[in-house]
Amino acid sequence: DLKISRFSRPSQAILSARMLLAQPARASAPKAACDVCCKLLLALLLPPCVIVVSLFIPGVERQYIRSVETYAVSVPVAKHLLYVIGQVPHAFEYGVVFVAPLWNPLLVHAVDGHQGPGLLLGPNPFKGANSYMLFRVSHESVKKVHYDPKLQRSPDMFVTANASRTPKGYFAPGVLPLLLQQSTDDPAHRAHRDLVVASMPALLEHPPSVPAFRPVPGIAASDLINEVKWHLAFPFPKIVPDTIQDVFAFTFFRHAFGVDLSLSEIRQLKEWTSVNSKILLGFGSFSGGKRSAQLAHIFEDKIGRSEFGTNFLEEAHMRRIDGPGHLRKLIFQFVFAGFGGDGPGGGLALTKALKFIQSSPDEYVPLFKRDPLAFILEVIRMKGGGGSGMNPVVVPETKTYTLKTGAEVTEDAGDFAGTIALHANHDPAVFGGPSADVDYTTAFVPGRENADRLLTFVAEIRDIRKCPNMTGCGAAPRFCLGAFLLPRLLVEVARFYVQGLEGTAPFEPAPPKAAARREEM
Repeated sequence: DLKISRFSRPSQAILSARMLLAQPARASAPKAACDVCCKLLLALLLPPCVIVVSLFIPGVERQYIRSVETYAVSVPVAKHLLYVIGQVPHAFEYGVVFVAPLWNPLLVHAVDGHQGPGLLLGPNPFKGANSYMLFRVSHESVKKVHYDPKLQRSPDMFVTANASRTPKGYFAPGVLPLLLQQSTDDPAHRAHRDLVVASMPALLEHPPSVPAFRPVPGIAASDLINEVKWHLAFPFPKIVPDTIQDVFAFTFFRHAFGVDLSLSEIRQLKEWTSVNSKILLGFGSFSGGKRSAQLAHIFEDKIGRSEFGTNFLEEAHMRRIDGPGHLRKLIFQFVFAGFGGDGPGGGLALTKALKFIQSSPDEYVPLFKRDPLAFILEVIRMKGGGGSGMNPVVVPETKTYTLKTGAEVTEDAGDFAGTIALHANHDPAVFGGPSADVDYTTAFVPGRENADRLLTFVAEIRDIRKCPNMTGCGAAPRFCLGAFLLPRLLVEVARFYVQGLEGTAPFEPAPPKAAARREEM
């Protein structure tokens, strides 16, 4: 044993020495790996950072966009990635939606996209990142699609979601197909529009009566102003701030349906839009469908029992059509396209208008007070309304186009295409003044010539006025039902906002807590 002991001690010492000698090498291995990772990360981040910083140099952004559109077209994934990098400087201007190819007019001006066929290559949400969709961006090309009396829409597509594959509950009986899913020459499209127009005087440019403005109980103009200021400085994570959603929802329902929403009902309305927005991202679920149906019933019941609802159902009965189904369809469309929640809709249009005023109150408040409607229409032209255009539409024929960048693109019959009204509203041929000046299209000029030719409402306002009613006619076969209602609402809320800036805005206190609790029961 002693021998073993004597021999074991030196062996243990040698082993211990070897371990001690090996420790620095082992310790250096993680450090070396960390160094490699850091260098790799730096190599990946440095080029995008250099690109983003350089885009702040005057003239560089225009050339960058043109280079991407010209030389990266053959690799769609690379083009989309470079496009997103190029829009980073606009993140604080456009907020969460800065990556969408909708808001920056320079995207079209840099490649002379308003000339030639008036097209722009953009991401295709229906076929994946390695594909394109052609967007109409010139005034002429957008108008050609919008005014097509045989314009085809997909009966299955609800924006980016396939409604036929959506779990049960999101769409109540009678809701589908929506107006945005129906082709222009579909008799059902015209029948529904005509029923709505006959029942809702608020859609007229000059309705027989307009409800007096009423503040949302418990929400002061100062609350609205503070939230707009915050969103102007940091437009994340909300696309439409909550207080703006509240004020717009209350005012919208008051005008359109003649009902006042309680604060609890406004919260439920926002929840409904939030629940249904998930299907656009592919996250629909059976529990979500069940909750959507519960929330939909709340507003169907409230509006159905109102004076408007009674008149609507009586009008439908006289026409021998499904009144409850058409009422559900109308409510759904007005909630998700008219209101929009924290996404495209009237609330987003209001956000843009109020942020524009707040960006320079000393300059813009006098301009607003001089001509409120002209001011609002110019903000819509410059910044966009609640949505981007008509997306998607079905391509009627196979055709090959040569873009101004030199790229040749073939669009097949049956493919999806889109329109971007904001880019059409910056077309120098219509909004560039006598000299078709690009810079003039980006200038803020309330009451400018051709102000009634913006395409945000699908058809030009001057053509909508040619129709005997809001159903549509040959001069404007298809247009937004809110073409006159939305600007009126924006003017009302913007006036309330301006009064808040001047310290003269009305205020209505919230109902007592006991009454509020009864409302929620």
